[in-house]
Amino acid sequence: MTPRICALVLGASAGLAIAQNQTSIFSPVTNWNGAYTLSVQQYDMGTASVPTLQSFASASYGDEWVVLAGRTNGLHGFTNSGTVNFPPASQNTEIWVVDPVTKQTWSKSLSSSGLSDSIISSLSATATQSFTQGSTLFVSGGYVYDSTANNFTTYNTLTAIDVADVVSWVKGETSSLAANSVLQTTGGTSSNGSYTGGFFAVTGGEMYQTGSTVQLVFGQDFEGPYTPGSNGTYTSQVRSFTIDYNKENGTLGYTETQVSPGPGDPTQFRRRDLNVAPSLSKNPEGGAPVAGLIAYSGVFYNGEGVWTVPVEIGADGVPVMADPSNPATFKQAMSNYDAAKLGLYSNATGEFTEFFFGGITANTYNPTTGTLTYDAEFPFTSQISAITRDENGNYAQYYAGGLPQILDSEGKVILFGAEAKFFPVLGLPTYDNGVIDLDALTDGTLLGYIYGGIAADAPNNGKTAASNEVFAVYYTAVPEPSALALLALGLPLVWLLRHSRQAVR
Repeated sequence: MTPRICALVLGASAGLAIAQNQTSIFSPVTNWNGAYTLSVQQYDMGTASVPTLQSFASASYGDEWVVLAGRTNGLHGFTNSGTVNFPPASQNTEIWVVDPVTKQTWSKSLSSSGLSDSIISSLSATATQSFTQGSTLFVSGGYVYDSTANNFTTYNTLTAIDVADVVSWVKGETSSLAANSVLQTTGGTSSNGSYTGGFFAVTGGEMYQTGSTVQLVFGQDFEGPYTPGSNGTYTSQVRSFTIDYNKENGTLGYTETQVSPGPGDPTQFRRRDLNVAPSLSKNPEGGAPVAGLIAYSGVFYNGEGVWTVPVEIGADGVPVMADPSNPATFKQAMSNYDAAKLGLYSNATGEFTEFFFGGITANTYNPTTGTLTYDAEFPFTSQISAITRDENGNYAQYYAGGLPQILDSEGKVILFGAEAKFFPVLGLPTYDNGVIDLDALTDGTLLGYIYGGIAADAPNNGKTAASNEVFAVYYTAVPEPSALALLALGLPLVWLLRHSRQAVR
C-alpha cells in the first residue's frame, strides 16, 4: 500500500492534486444549495433475509428487485494468490428476489436451474455490465473463477434473462425455469483490429441503451488470477451494438454498429470501475431533451491515479472528453469509483444533476470549513456528492450530505456505497432512459432505495464486507426564503404550501 498522503484543498478555488492523477488540480467543491435536497434514511426490512452482495447485476420487476451475480464478501485481497484475493466460494451463485414493500425475500441456487455449467459461471461473475429493456435483463462479461476451465476469466458473453420467468421460478410459482428464460450468445472478434479479445469480454465497464443502440462503455478484459501488479487489457473505447432477441423463437444475437475509438485510446479512456450514467440535455431545436451518457472519473490513470475529466457519449457512441489542460475544464474531485447513483433533469431549466451516494473518493469534504482533504489511497466514504451540468454544458460539483451513520459492534462508523445500486420505486416519473423528471416531483416523494455494495469500517486499511443494508431516498423541496419569512409572520401554512417552490423550474 502506498504511504498515505493528505493535503487540504480550499473549496473556494481549484486545489492541488497529486501528480499521479489525470490533472494536477481538482475543480472546487461547495455545499449543495439547490431548491431541493435528497435525504437518505436507513430502511428496516424487518425479519427478511437480505443477501450481502456487491458488484451484482439487477433488474426491477414491479415493486421487486431481481439480483444475481456479484460477490458475497468485501473488497478483494492483495496477496499473491488469486483464489485468496477472489475466493471462488464468495461468488454469488444464487438469484434473489427482494420486495422492499412487503419486506420479503426469496432465493434459488443457479445449480437447480437446469442451465449449463458455463452459463451458471457467467451468471456468477463479478462486475458484469447490465441493463433492462422491458422485462428482459441483459448481462455481459464479468470476472469469475470458471470451474470448467479451472482458471479466472472475463466472460465473452451476452445473456438475455426473462425477468418475469425468473421471478416465478425463484418464488416457487413454477417448478422449473420456462423454456428460453435464459438465452446466451458469444461475442465475436474484430476483423479490422478495432478492438482486442472478444466483443463482450469486459468487466468493470457499464452498459446502457440509448435509443435503439446499446453502448458498452470502457472496462477491461482481465484473464487469469488477480495478484498485485497484474493488469487486464483495457478497452479504452465504447462498443456500440443492436440486439436481436426473440424469446419465443429462442434466439439471441447482436450486430456491431460502431467501435469508438478503434483500437482504443488509453490516453483518454483507460478507465474501469467508474460511474457511468444516462444523462439529458436541453434540445437546442426544442422538443424532447437529448439523451446521452456521462462517464465520470474512474480508475486508474497511468495505473495509479484517478481520472478527473468526465467523458460525454452521445447516441452515436463517440466518447468526447474536454481538454484537461484547459483551466476552465471541470475536474472531478469526489466520487471517483462506482457507487449507488441517480440522475434528475429539469426541462424547465435545462440542468441535469447526478447524485453519488458514498463509495470511494480521492477527496473528502468538510462542510463547515469548505475544504477538501486529498488522500492518495482513495478511501471509502459515506459522503454524498452531486455533479450538475447546466443548459450551457458547464459542470459543477457539490457536497450534498452523507449516508446515515451506522455503527458496528466495536462502535466504528460503517462506510457504504461502493458497488451499491439504486432502485427507483414503481411509478416514479422518469424519462425513457431512466433519468428522473425533476419538474414532476412533489415534496416528500420516495425516489427509491439503495442496496448492497461494500461496507468498510475505516476509510483505509480496515475490515470490509459485502453489505445487505437498505436505505430509502426521499426528495424534499426547499421553500424560497420569501416563503419562510411569510411563515414567520404567521400566514396560513396552506398558503405557503401553494406558493413555495418544490423544484428547480
